[in-house]
Amino acid sequence: MAKNGGTNRDLQWAEAKRLCRLNAETVRMAKQLGLNPRSLIKNRPNHAQPWKAPVHVWIREMYEKRMAKAAQTSPAKSLTQTRNTDAIAPDAARTVELRLPPNFDTPDDDPWDEYDTPDLPAADLDFAHDEFTYRDDGAWPGDAPPSRKKIAEQNRVLLERQEEFRIAAEYVAGLLSHIPTVRRVVLFGSVAARLKKEIPRFREFRRAGVAVWHECKDVDLAVWVDDLNELKRLQRARSRALNDLLRDRGIGVAHHQIEIFVLEPGTDRYLGRLCCFRQCLNGKPECDVSGCGAAPFLRQHHDFTFQADALAPERTEVLYDRDHELGGETDENEIPF
Repeated sequence: MAKNGGTNRDLQWAEAKRLCRLNAETVRMAKQLGLNPRSLIKNRPNHAQPWKAPVHVWIREMYEKRMAKAAQTSPAKSLTQTRNTDAIAPDAARTVELRLPPNFDTPDDDPWDEYDTPDLPAADLDFAHDEFTYRDDGAWPGDAPPSRKKIAEQNRVLLERQEEFRIAAEYVAGLLSHIPTVRRVVLFGSVAARLKKEIPRFREFRRAGVAVWHECKDVDLAVWVDDLNELKRLQRARSRALNDLLRDRGIGVAHHQIEIFVLEPGTDRYLGRLCCFRQCLNGKPECDVSGCGAAPFLRQHHDFTFQADALAPERTEVLYDRDHELGGETDENEIPF
């Protein structure tokens, strides 16, 4: 059992190293800090969390703070704090409550049930406390206007995320084009447009009044379909495309970040959005909307009106149009799902 457990742990660290883009040195630091590979994976920054540092940067910052704190202590205590935590005997360790630094968040829909608090002596967790305490005014200690370097980095991250979303839209449209009932796929919204600068929601930039590029939060696709009974097939195509995207390009996009607006061919009438749930009308509060689920997996939203001018040619990009497709109709036997 121990051997299998060790093998699984090694696989988890290998996966964390690949997804978080770690090297051998940062893996060593993470292990010495007692961090869990699954927690590193789930705390990769996404488009909605640009304030997060990349995992490898965050690990190094934590490690440097721990080493600096250890250097200020007595030699005996320093030895205790800097030893390799992998070598701590189980009977010498005790479980302590870990006060998480701001680079961590634990959303309710996390793939793992809860954060695994490492079993470490209290002395080994001192570094996680004092540095991350809120001030009375809601700011972090040392809050200051962002530097030019940080502004440039923030702009780079936002532009890079828009490009990743564009690639995701192309992957999804590519698989949707294999479904005979799909007539047209159009990208619209902020991902299709030239970004403008604005004061963001991020505290550090907002308080300083620094404008950065607009933050793209999701991908908006307008899809014209002939038959609403094929929406489950559209769901599978979306999931398959995003899995391919992660495998081919290392770009992670959640399926709920691909908003598919279903329209009626000929009239361009908005019918609803493609649901993200595996089961239609599964009793969630989101399903308690008039007309939601009238067609399986066609979701409705309270007080939502689809703006027709959102599909103006100058604001959109056509990713697929069956009427102008050179290859003609797709053979049913060639559809991969």
